[in-house]
Amino acid sequence: MLSKAKFTNVANTMPRYFFHVREGSSFHRDEEGQELPDAEAARQEAVNTSREMLGEKLLHGGPLNHRTIEIADETGHVVDEINSRDVLFHKGVFRSYSDDVTQSAPKNDPSR
Repeated sequence: MLSKAKFTNVANTMPRYFFHVREGSSFHRDEEGQELPDAEAARQEAVNTSREMLGEKLLHGGPLNHRTIEIADETGHVVDEINSRDVLFHKGVFRSYSDDVTQSAPKNDPSR
């Protein structure tokens, strides 16, 4: 078991990633960022965020395309980009995901 001091030290060594959103001609810079273990974890976070944003667009209207999430490291270097088109399609076919990123949505319980 890690002592509290060791756990705090481990948490402080994780890199911080920033998720800047580019939609059409507008650009929204993430000033806070998020500590994640590596670039792959940051990529998965960006994919999940993009899926949530697409869901909001479906519910409330708006274009589903033309959005890119730029993943930048602490130095400002863009390490990856997630385009809404790539989240929706793979080789021209709609993607399906086995997980549900809308965990906060109310669940219908027919037994009530």
